[in-house]
Amino acid sequence: MIAEIKDIVYDTDYSQTIKDGWFINREKKQETNKSKVPTNNATQTPEKKTTKKDKKTLWLLESISAGIDSMLQIIFPAAGNKKTDKQQTSKKKEKPENPMIANKDIKEQVKYLINLPDKEYDEKKLTSKLRQYILEVEKHYATTVADYKSHIAPSYREVKWSEYNIAGIAGKTYYAQSYPSYIDALWTRDIFWFHAKWDMSFFIYPEEDSAIQSMLKQKATQLKAEIKEASQKGITLDMEIEQQYRDVELIREKLTTREERYFETAYYVNMYEQDSKKLNETAKKFEQKVAWYGIRMKNAIQRMDEWFNSGLPLCTDELGIVRSAITSSLAGSFPFVANDLVHDTGILYGVNTQTGWLVIFDRFDSKLENMNSVVLATSGAGKSFLVKLEVMRYLLNGIDVIIIDPENEYKWLCEKVGWTYVNIATNAQQYLNPFDIPEAIEDVEYGPGDLLRSQVMSLIGMIALLIGELNAEEEAILDKAIQSTYTLKWFSFDETSYEWKQPPIMEDLMNILDGMEWGEKIALRLSKYVSGTFGKLFNNQTNIDINNKLTVFSIRDLEDALRTPAMYGVLNFIWNKVRSHKKKRLLAIDEAWILLQNDISGNFLYGLIKRARKYGVGITTISQDIEDFVRSKYGKPIISNSALQVLLKQSTTSIKALDTLLWLSAAEQQKLVSSWIGEWLIFAWSQHIGVKILASNEEKAFITTDIK
Repeated sequence: MIAEIKDIVYDTDYSQTIKDGWFINREKKQETNKSKVPTNNATQTPEKKTTKKDKKTLWLLESISAGIDSMLQIIFPAAGNKKTDKQQTSKKKEKPENPMIANKDIKEQVKYLINLPDKEYDEKKLTSKLRQYILEVEKHYATTVADYKSHIAPSYREVKWSEYNIAGIAGKTYYAQSYPSYIDALWTRDIFWFHAKWDMSFFIYPEEDSAIQSMLKQKATQLKAEIKEASQKGITLDMEIEQQYRDVELIREKLTTREERYFETAYYVNMYEQDSKKLNETAKKFEQKVAWYGIRMKNAIQRMDEWFNSGLPLCTDELGIVRSAITSSLAGSFPFVANDLVHDTGILYGVNTQTGWLVIFDRFDSKLENMNSVVLATSGAGKSFLVKLEVMRYLLNGIDVIIIDPENEYKWLCEKVGWTYVNIATNAQQYLNPFDIPEAIEDVEYGPGDLLRSQVMSLIGMIALLIGELNAEEEAILDKAIQSTYTLKWFSFDETSYEWKQPPIMEDLMNILDGMEWGEKIALRLSKYVSGTFGKLFNNQTNIDINNKLTVFSIRDLEDALRTPAMYGVLNFIWNKVRSHKKKRLLAIDEAWILLQNDISGNFLYGLIKRARKYGVGITTISQDIEDFVRSKYGKPIISNSALQVLLKQSTTSIKALDTLLWLSAAEQQKLVSSWIGEWLIFAWSQHIGVKILASNEEKAFITTDIK
């Protein structure tokens, strides 16, 4: 009974009904009755006789009144002691105002109250003005909450056959009718990046496996019968039917092994614009974007009211237009589960095409297993633009960069920033002597002759590239001749340092070979690199240095026969330099497939990539010939030893070869084949992220090589 009265009292406002409050002051009533005592019997009004029934009724009413009063005293103990309004008013007037805020405006008083610690809060610190303001805010809040429906509901809704109008905003609905089986890698993420006012609703209905297995069996039998009938009649069957049959059989197999579960799914998209004309233009762009993925999205008609309600956040599917999906394709349909690649340090690579977030990556992050990357793309896909952009941004971060440029694509950039450009050619005036002794590595202890032995082994490999494969006997003769050549220049295996000695050149080695038994043939084959056509390139002392922020080695003007040994020689020279002074560097090797054409140079490149991390070097391997990577036994190891893989647009022939190296999903293959210039996939750790290049106009002016 008490609980019921509480509810009534709390939920009802009696202030407008009962004057001076809702309570009954019984003490006042009793005092009034006592004051009316008769003075003499003569003047008394004769009392009406009270019957026994009236006394009983009066007693009952007084008991009820007393019971209600006692209950009210329990619920509101202060009610009986409540003073008159005049007494309360006079008491309030007697309360002193808070002197800290009494003379300030209401904004300052509110600010004071907000900044006041909870422990120091006291009602005495509130001024009458602040109390009044708090009451008004509470009243406004209560009014707003009580009338929330009028704040979120539109003023009107107009429904047409192909669209609807919500309070002046036009809208229309699309639903997913079907999409190809190869879209299994978060296809909704790219659509989610579509710039427009729209929302998407998903409805997912799990199905019983037993019932689905029976249905799939019937479907497989039906499709197989169609295929068999068409084959017997010699009719060319639609490829879509054959694909459906393969999909059904694959799903049956995965459901049997519990690899997948079966669901019915419904996808609805509501699009909005300011008017119907603008809405039709946006909807057309949406249809084109979706069709690019092979997805069939149909514009809903005739049931616009139901379409709109299904798109509201009410979890009601009033349409029930569903299609089948298994666990993997369903998981790939969620647009809100996306990978982002954002490091606290590093450079900006572009925009994540799935989420719209920036892709910021640091190749020198200590959490990475190495700093290497591999860039694979067809010609004209934008790989050089991407690498130049990366080079520029790392230069701004204080990272030294060295580039091997087979096509003179980096000359313009080098001239712009004003650093070293080396042209390796038969008619150039810049030389690298392959006989240079490497400098000692800072933290390595060397024994006598260690540096010289290392250089002899490197020279044997380079000369084999120049004159062709050597048998074991010829290799032994060449080894002995190289040692003798260094000995004639006062280089000894008993020394640990050769800093102030001038190394020999190729002509010195040829003279030694010419005077050795069984060495004449090797000397003859080597002569064209000494006194023949290519003598100027390999038969001179080194006259260049790479101790600059940016150094570019161009080998464009070399003959094809010399490109592999020249790249080998340049790499060997660079490697000797970077090992001697450890610091963060980037080494970009463009058209690396040239080195992979030969086992000696391919093995040398692979060795550099494996050891680069120890010396603070990140090697970028760039290639447009994917099949050379597949054919070479060093292709897959080079990719495996690169923490970052960047894939740009691929041809339909190269995508199959690339799949054998990276195990691409069907959706990733489709994206790489159909991607635009400047769009690429980045593989870092287990993350596979679509990226669009983001460059300023100033950066584009620095790095572009387009002919205008």
